[in-house]
Amino acid sequence: MHVDSPGLATDLALLELQGSTIRDGGDHLVVRSPQNPTYWWGNFLLLARAVPPDEVPGWVERFEQEFPGAQHRTFGFTDSDGDYSGWRERGFEVEYEVTLTTTKVPTWQPMDDEEISIRRLAGGTDWSRAAELGASDLVIGEFEQRRTAAQEALVDDGRGAWFGAFVGRRLVGKVGVVRLGTRARYQDVVTDDGFRRRGIAARLVRVAGEWALTSPDVRELVIVAVKDGPARGLYERLGFDPAACHVGVERGPSRPG
Repeated sequence: MHVDSPGLATDLALLELQGSTIRDGGDHLVVRSPQNPTYWWGNFLLLARAVPPDEVPGWVERFEQEFPGAQHRTFGFTDSDGDYSGWRERGFEVEYEVTLTTTKVPTWQPMDDEEISIRRLAGGTDWSRAAELGASDLVIGEFEQRRTAAQEALVDDGRGAWFGAFVGRRLVGKVGVVRLGTRARYQDVVTDDGFRRRGIAARLVRVAGEWALTSPDVRELVIVAVKDGPARGLYERLGFDPAACHVGVERGPSRPG
């Protein structure tokens, strides 16, 4: 199955770099991350297009056959066209995402707080703080520890770099970027709730983009945002343009159906 979206294509490339497997089923892909089985978007089915509501139960059954014992149900779709009401009716959350790209270094934006410094993450303490910043509860924390270890491996391999915003020793923002041939894909644009609206995310995106484009092979920066979310506006102000839209649906263990 061919995937046109730069966002989805780089998602898949990143997962493979981190040990995931992808099996082509013709009209869908089976993405599996045995190294992190609780990672919802590392263990999912990617479908070529939306399906009619009466076909949703069959795809849920297919997921359960592929991932026996999984507590989640996650499906991606390569575009945003079609009817997704059948998923909502079965308790799934439906999220529309937009891929944005640029061939230039993101626009410079000032930070409002001079006590905030930006530097690359280095060493175990930095990575532990990065995992904590991305975690919101115990279960996600375990998943985040595994995912952070995989990200650190990408940095050690020279493919990626993660940058942090610090107030003293406290990590208050982070972003990663990974070089994937002619593209570089952003990861983990996160800002501590108490430090939002200070220009931290904009500065991190800029610094990470500068690093990525120092490679002569990289010609395009790729970032993904919720289609109608505030991050999209920020990225467009930094010089990114919409390139593709896609949909993800997910349901956790507390949502039967």
